[in-house]
Amino acid sequence: MLTTPAQTLRCLKTTYDAKVLPVLIDKACALASINEQRAQIVPKAHGVVLEVGVGSGLNARYYDSQRVERVIGVDPYLQPKAKQRFARAGIDFVSQPLSAETLDLTDHSVDSVVMTFTLCSIPNPTQALREMRRVLKPTGTLYYAEHGLAPQPKIIRKLQHVVTPVWKPVAGGCHLDRDIEQLIAQAGFTVSGQQGFTDSVTIVGYHYWGEATLRHHSDAK
Repeated sequence: MLTTPAQTLRCLKTTYDAKVLPVLIDKACALASINEQRAQIVPKAHGVVLEVGVGSGLNARYYDSQRVERVIGVDPYLQPKAKQRFARAGIDFVSQPLSAETLDLTDHSVDSVVMTFTLCSIPNPTQALREMRRVLKPTGTLYYAEHGLAPQPKIIRKLQHVVTPVWKPVAGGCHLDRDIEQLIAQAGFTVSGQQGFTDSVTIVGYHYWGEATLRHHSDAK
């Protein structure tokens, strides 16, 4: 039976997503400029930690084993390397191959949420952030480092909007044009962070990093 061009393309896309893309993401997310962001954010996590988009476990070596009780790693595309990296780091690791939009955790059950270079690819980031807010203890903190929409220069901002539709299918659903601080704030957090180009002025070079705490329920939007 002959296959149609559409079937061939679907087969190639499935192979690319399963075999090629994870390797590319692992390499891209281990660049020096990105690791510098991880090193600033991840060591602050403490207690029971929820890591959203744990992927291949690139954050494992940055956790402080003296401050962390365990890390619950959530990712629908969890990679086998994650468990290996957390084991080498001496961190108790519990994996949940689930979407961040539907966390299988009770309310107010984690002390810290860590989110690094993952919000760009979550289909419904607002719902995912609301779920993070739900499971975070009232005194807990969300620690984040992400890339996103550049307010300036205008040419980069425009390119991010134009390129995103063709970028997403080859980059694991990554959106180049999300305003990270705005999304976090709209989900009911008070944001204390920084943003700017960390390496070069490119469509992927604008980063947001910092921490966020829960706003009082009556103030949340």
